[in-house]
Amino acid sequence: MKVIHLTDIHLTRNRDQKMFDVNPYENFDFVCDEICRIKTLTEIELIIVSGDIANDGDVDAYRYFLQKMESLKTPYIAILGNHDLKNNFDIALSEEQNQYIINSHEYKNKSWHFISVDTVVEGEDFGFISETNLAELERKIIKNSNANIAIFMHHHAIPVGIPLVDICMLNNGKELLALCEKYEVKFIGSGHAHTARVWYHNTMTTCVAPAVVFQWLPGIDTVKISKGFGFNIIDFSSDVSIASCIY
Repeated sequence: MKVIHLTDIHLTRNRDQKMFDVNPYENFDFVCDEICRIKTLTEIELIIVSGDIANDGDVDAYRYFLQKMESLKTPYIAILGNHDLKNNFDIALSEEQNQYIINSHEYKNKSWHFISVDTVVEGEDFGFISETNLAELERKIIKNSNANIAIFMHHHAIPVGIPLVDICMLNNGKELLALCEKYEVKFIGSGHAHTARVWYHNTMTTCVAPAVVFQWLPGIDTVKISKGFGFNIIDFSSDVSIASCIY
């Protein structure tokens, strides 16, 4: 099965507002058009959006996001990031009947089970998975042990080599990785870092997807960007294959 992984869209309060001379709406519109084109070439079973949908948690930004995602006519999971405001997202979500969003935040087919994890700490840029959420994740992994497990979340668990974002990564990433190794989780996907990275450890693949809005330059600890943007196409076959689509 093929899954598209989007992250860090950062839709601003209005269409004309830019970030570092980048218009997030134009990038998101382009990405959605690309997904439609890709769907004519290959079957996409699921889309996962791993956080920072809106830059300031604006309700109108979430309305736009939901309308565009519904137009893709593909089941999707929307995970929130540190820039998002859950109350405002829920307001936008309640206003329309959304046919394709998966409100359970889990998806299962005959061989894979996808689980989303909340890593957001209210008011903070860094991520943390509470003991309650870690225990719930472990319960879900055990319950679905007959399937290959893929986990998606916002914050990255392994440093990407960009000090600007590594100081606010997942604070208890080691605990998460230990849990995933214990139960032989096959895949961990995240965003937040505004860069593309892939690690392979034994049978587990850990992957950070490129941001839809822009990328941070490698190795920097100051605010400098590359205007390149993109997303990942992940083929969850017996050997996980990742294609980063950068524009």
